[in-house]
Amino acid sequence: MVKLLRSEKLTPYLLIMPAAILIVVILIYPLVTGVINSFLNINLLIVRPTKFIGLQNYINLLHDPLFWISFKQSVLWTIIILIGEMIIGFFIALLLNTDIKGRKIFRTLILIPWLIPNSIAAIIWKWLYSEQYGLINYLLWKFHIIKTYKAWLGNLHLTFGAVVVAALWKAIPFVVLVILAGLQSISKDLYEAAEVDGASGFHKLIYITIPSVKNIALITAILTSIWNFNQFDIIQVMTRGGPGTATLTMPVFSYELFLQSFQVSYASAVATIMLILMIGPIYVYVKRLMANE
Repeated sequence: MVKLLRSEKLTPYLLIMPAAILIVVILIYPLVTGVINSFLNINLLIVRPTKFIGLQNYINLLHDPLFWISFKQSVLWTIIILIGEMIIGFFIALLLNTDIKGRKIFRTLILIPWLIPNSIAAIIWKWLYSEQYGLINYLLWKFHIIKTYKAWLGNLHLTFGAVVVAALWKAIPFVVLVILAGLQSISKDLYEAAEVDGASGFHKLIYITIPSVKNIALITAILTSIWNFNQFDIIQVMTRGGPGTATLTMPVFSYELFLQSFQVSYASAVATIMLILMIGPIYVYVKRLMANE
């Protein structure tokens, strides 16, 4: 009897053990290793004994102009995409929540960009932006919006915005999907009661729709901000952080340090700072999620 009880208590732990081991191997171990490496002097191009150097990598980062450029552009990148995806996504969700003709088809089509892998989406947009044979240049020239073809991914003043558009194209469908689910959970009785009281469409939007989806919108904003801040694939495939440092963000900067100049510890310090910056949003996200449950 005692053995049976013990086996019953151990069974749940045995069932979750494979997943727990997988999480430790794939997530926890690289994370801890990266943090430890940030306090060492590992550089694969320099043959020297590995030693503990404390906060020296972090001190060097604070005096590195490229770090501050990547930090500023990561913040700018995250804010612009957050604002764009939430505003555009909200209004598309409102549109798809109305009784428009072909609503089911549009709901299906809007998910296509989100389902395409980031690297493939980046290749598509890189082709669209091509200076010689890109569709965007052709259409803008055809409708007399531009006189000559533009180097969208080769111009210091155009590249950042061009890559942001590609990232928005990928990010908006997820926001639409989540907000639309929130809109469909709102009771129609609230709108009918508001109509009886003489409320206009604008008043229903302000006093019923927005308050009803506020929590789900906030959770979505925090989650997508974390994703966008760590965005790597689209930028790397389209511009590799260039031209110059026009699209250099912290993930791209860390990648270049690690796999191009082989400064393992220096790159780990950048990644660790990214982790620290993400702790706040992750905490808020988890707290809001648990509060809603």
